[in-house]
Amino acid sequence: MKFFLYFILFFIFSFLLWFGIVMGEAGNPTKMSQWIYDVYAKKEALAKKIHGKKIVVVAGSNALFGIESAMLEKEFGIPVLNDGVNAGIELPCVLHMAKKVIRPHDTVLMPLEYPMYSYDGKPGVQMIDFVLSRESSCLFHLRLQEVFYIFWHVSLQRVWEGYFDRSKKAVAEGLYGVHHTNAYGDQTETSVKNRSDAFYKEVLNHVKKPETYGKSFSQDALGWEYLEQFVEWCKQRDVEVIFMPSTLMWDDSYKQNSTERWFYEHIADEVRKRGWCFVGEPYDYMYPKEMYFNTNFHLIDTARKKRTLQMIEDLRKSKCLNNI
Repeated sequence: MKFFLYFILFFIFSFLLWFGIVMGEAGNPTKMSQWIYDVYAKKEALAKKIHGKKIVVVAGSNALFGIESAMLEKEFGIPVLNDGVNAGIELPCVLHMAKKVIRPHDTVLMPLEYPMYSYDGKPGVQMIDFVLSRESSCLFHLRLQEVFYIFWHVSLQRVWEGYFDRSKKAVAEGLYGVHHTNAYGDQTETSVKNRSDAFYKEVLNHVKKPETYGKSFSQDALGWEYLEQFVEWCKQRDVEVIFMPSTLMWDDSYKQNSTERWFYEHIADEVRKRGWCFVGEPYDYMYPKEMYFNTNFHLIDTARKKRTLQMIEDLRKSKCLNNI
């Protein structure tokens, strides 16, 4: 009996010690999250310059790379802010950051990456780093199980970087960063001529490994609770929320596999049965590999325009645009 008592006490002591070590470096900026922080900071600055209602696009990098905001602005006659950055920071952080730029009477378009609907409360490496180094306030909006998971799964290397390998210098080169983000928050320089062989090789690697989002989908995932809270938060501010399909590189299995086909044919129904608006059909936003830049979510510039035209057509046909 004493053995189990000592074991439990040792476990509690070890966790508290580890908790203290991790918290000691929380808030110290790391290189991994630098570009994400930079781009969000720019988008927050852009939002402050917009007076009156606007359209805010909330998602990860499928929106960053995949939407021509100027086309939306011209079509609907109000300013547009593309707040898509990186789905790797996971649904809770994406929604947390979106609240910083949403104002009363805005319209929010949410072409969320499909894994976000199945967020299960197990943060990945990028979310762990982002929360600890840039947005520690997000911890107070997470479930206890997620906070425990973060502290239990943060790596020694990540803790070391938090103490000794900090970074505050904005990213000024490479594919990701504010240097490739325009005045709407869209990614720039994504034409075919900008797509290196290495980038296209990444696309081809995805061809070999189609996604299985249908297999991992859960109607009871924690992500639905976060979405419900977010929609209610928006409703209290007279903010209209419209869910839309993400773009995703086409693969035959998305129709031939019964589980995957069910997911893409019913994800809109899963949203609508909760009383929310979903506009568009997922298959209409899937394109061949030639239209992707460096991942199965990142479109080249011409495909981005095609996708935006599809969004405009679907939105015009819907009955969801009440704030515009």
